[in-house]
Amino acid sequence: MELAVIARRLCGPLTGVGRYLEYLLYYWSRNETPFRRILVYAPAEPSLEPGTITGSVGLRVLRSPWPPLVWENLALPARLENAAVVFGPYTLPWRCPGIGVVSNLGIYESRPEDFSWWQRARTSPFFRHSARQARLVIANSASTRGDLIEYYGVEGGKVRVIYPGVDEAFQPRGGETIPPRLAKAYGVPARPFFLFVGKLSRRRNIPMLLDAFARLRREMSVPHVLVLVGPDYLGIDAPRLIAERGLEAAAFYIPFAPREDLMELYSAAAAFVLPTLHEGFSFTILEAMACGAPVITFAHPPLGEAGVQEAALVLDRPGAEALSRAMRELIERPERREDLRRRGLACAARFSWKQAAAETMTVLCEAAGIR
Repeated sequence: MELAVIARRLCGPLTGVGRYLEYLLYYWSRNETPFRRILVYAPAEPSLEPGTITGSVGLRVLRSPWPPLVWENLALPARLENAAVVFGPYTLPWRCPGIGVVSNLGIYESRPEDFSWWQRARTSPFFRHSARQARLVIANSASTRGDLIEYYGVEGGKVRVIYPGVDEAFQPRGGETIPPRLAKAYGVPARPFFLFVGKLSRRRNIPMLLDAFARLRREMSVPHVLVLVGPDYLGIDAPRLIAERGLEAAAFYIPFAPREDLMELYSAAAAFVLPTLHEGFSFTILEAMACGAPVITFAHPPLGEAGVQEAALVLDRPGAEALSRAMRELIERPERREDLRRRGLACAARFSWKQAAAETMTVLCEAAGIR
């Protein structure tokens, strides 16, 4: 019995969805599964570390000049006819052969203002159709499950909640300033710093974060800088926002940092700041906690699940003033930082990609009728 995995999200620099799939494949490669073989289909060579895929997991690169979503719907289906189960993050082919299982890491239909009509038009219909046609749907939180039911009309009985994990390599490494190696590589001064990691989406309030940091610098004489890491796929234009606030010498934008660099940044940060209003379930919060970074974030639904809220400094009322006060609190109160650090480490220890991979495999077997 064959499991087919759609892996177009593994091509190019790996961010949230790609890294999610990478971890699943890593653990499936190293543990016995009920499927005779697992075939991973991609439109180009995946951006994976050597040895990620091994054992009963095989890679099939079907090169195509078409955009990835077109490739998934025109070139791929004919290759899936022998698969008992087809698994994909967010989308399946519109006419999916075999039994489909789709995972969803968060939808944002409740915040249409965050995306242009064109962006919604080329994603939402595929996300919705895939969730509705799938035999089972995996949601990364109870909050995402509720959104799938409310906005996509998915039957609640077919949605399974599986929380993400955190890579075991994400551990505290010490340091209180930007490591010299990274300072040189990214042109950032080796000083204490606040850190943001994630796509520069509107719901994550990058302008507000910069306003809060500018306010902090006006009110306090601090050596701290602000480091923003993540792709700008919506054209937020972080360098322009930084320049408009006169922060060129104090705020720095890095479009992409590999995993090893992220571990060092998380570990040395005065705090990880994620001023988000909506998430499916944040990988970066768990990674920051696992590395010992205190977390500042706005209240959003998944925080109430699995004890995450108790391990972070959660602001109930979003705003630059509240955000600035929170950053100031962690500078002035080292005991508060240490308390959040301890709580965060304990929280992150409860999440495992190995467990998430095992639970996902259980859902795939359920869809296939395998005990």
